[in-house]
Amino acid sequence: MLEEQKSNDAQADVSTEVLTEKQLKSAQEAQELLQRVLSSEILDVRDRVAYILSSSADARNSDIKLAWRYWTTFESEIIGSGGLTEKAMLKLSKISSLCRARAKIQNEYKLFQADSSVKKRRGTLEGKMKADAIEDKPNHLGLYSVFIDESGKNDKYLMVGSLWLLRYGPDYIIKDLELKDWKKYSGITYEFHFTDMRPASLEQYKAFFIKFLSLYPEVGFKLIVVKNKGFTDVASAITDLTFHLLSDGIEHEHNSGRAPLPRKLDVTIDDEDLGSDAVKLANIKERLKGQGREGLFIGDFHAAPSGKSLFIQAVDLFVASVNRKLNQPGDNKPKDQLADFILNVLNLNLGKSNYDKSTVFELSEFSLDV
Repeated sequence: MLEEQKSNDAQADVSTEVLTEKQLKSAQEAQELLQRVLSSEILDVRDRVAYILSSSADARNSDIKLAWRYWTTFESEIIGSGGLTEKAMLKLSKISSLCRARAKIQNEYKLFQADSSVKKRRGTLEGKMKADAIEDKPNHLGLYSVFIDESGKNDKYLMVGSLWLLRYGPDYIIKDLELKDWKKYSGITYEFHFTDMRPASLEQYKAFFIKFLSLYPEVGFKLIVVKNKGFTDVASAITDLTFHLLSDGIEHEHNSGRAPLPRKLDVTIDDEDLGSDAVKLANIKERLKGQGREGLFIGDFHAAPSGKSLFIQAVDLFVASVNRKLNQPGDNKPKDQLADFILNVLNLNLGKSNYDKSTVFELSEFSLDV
């Protein structure tokens, strides 16, 4: 009997080990898929489905809408100008294949989730989520898609900057690819990081920022600044600044009438450390939920490497330009010229707020004459 119990325990240990390995594999696959979506590196059907789900709440809830967006985004040449015909229908990706990819992404990878009522209908709501199901989102919900970076950890002024998209649809992949093609055509193989900019690449940095804005003219930039003094934990201060930036940014967009609630909030930060990023995002998410702001629906919060996201590279240039003006003023070196160029393009006069393209939320007084 004892030997039998030992055998059963050993089998249980093996099963647990296998399950853990499977979970780790799924987590790794989910992270890799997410990074490809955020960087528009679309390799196969699953990547394409994930891209559609990331940019369309309707597609998360409806396989028919998922299929239609998939076809019109990635297989438009099959449909052609004459509209959908039976002949074309036979050539398009099968809805069943798209559904299987969607189910794996949502159920196994836990990405780009459907609304609670849809999950319940599909039979995927489990455990605590049944009791704490989130409020269903309205149809055709608007979006705040925010990309965030920080600067000034060791300087006089600490700041967090952000880039705001108010729409992010499947058609954006065309813009993403156009920008990457522009980089390739221009012979640019490096990432755009302000700190890495060399005098010889100044004009390419300027050209990138202009090209970016020409493809995404609707973006807005927001920044929050505070004197870097009296903090015992700068990382916690950055988390606080990020929360206030998002909260004040939502208020600004809503009250200005440019992007009123109700909307879903998606946030992407420049990744630094997987563990600390996860805690940081979870804390910010919890605080935003705690506000109980009517019409605000908390969406996906992720960390992504800057090399995979041109949006994060753009916000890096923005926040680093402000950092240059506030923390290293007075020179006319190439980086100062780039900072002046970017802030002039955005019509950002530090110390004044409520510009259409750029806004500064001030937690302490500051001046260019520092």
